[in-house]
Amino acid sequence: DRKEICLALTRALVSAKIANQRTLLLRNCRALPASAAAELAREAKSASQADSVEAARGHEGRAAAIYFANFAGMFEGPLALEFDGNGRKRRPPPDPINSCLSMAYSMLTHECVAALRLARLEPSIGAFHVPRPGRPALALDLMEPFRPLIADSLTIGCFNRGELTEGHFLRTAAGCSLTDAGRRSFFHALGRRMDTEVTHPVFEYRLSYRRMIALHARMIAAWLLEEIPTLSFLTTR
Repeated sequence: DRKEICLALTRALVSAKIANQRTLLLRNCRALPASAAAELAREAKSASQADSVEAARGHEGRAAAIYFANFAGMFEGPLALEFDGNGRKRRPPPDPINSCLSMAYSMLTHECVAALRLARLEPSIGAFHVPRPGRPALALDLMEPFRPLIADSLTIGCFNRGELTEGHFLRTAAGCSLTDAGRRSFFHALGRRMDTEVTHPVFEYRLSYRRMIALHARMIAAWLLEEIPTLSFLTTR
């Protein structure tokens, strides 16, 4: 039953994403209120038990609001204050941190599309994300647990290590975008992040993030064919 499949996939994806957002904040946010960590834990648990895709979207939305309200606390320097004032904004990104996040999410989407095609899955038919013409809904689904682990973590590292600075961005009326030098720095850091090896807590495989995404695409395919009983997306501690 398509409805049940969509719900099971959504529960697994959203609960893993929220768990990873919580871990990233606990690791990197200097003044994280205890209430924020507790609320994220509650939203992750509620998402894993949601009785509809819409309910899971509600938990994901509430978790995202808590997460991005505390996101700037993971950065050092004045750009964090600017992000805090703007919040997460996509089109167009108004500041360097938003610009880097948008670029990182865009690259992660391409990676997930490629992984799904290799697993012989159609990237446009999603569960959590509504399929629309030209939208890789299943790639956006697959990407959810990896957003904090790859894109957000990469962005925090780039700014805190000084690999990206104000000088790597061009500000115009059309928003804030990376310069050529900024793009070079970004792609260098992205390549490094995708090659970083992590251990899956359930399967106990140690793989690069790039190969971990491919593994998860194959896992979805195997689960859809009833070759494996449950979905277990990567979460880190």
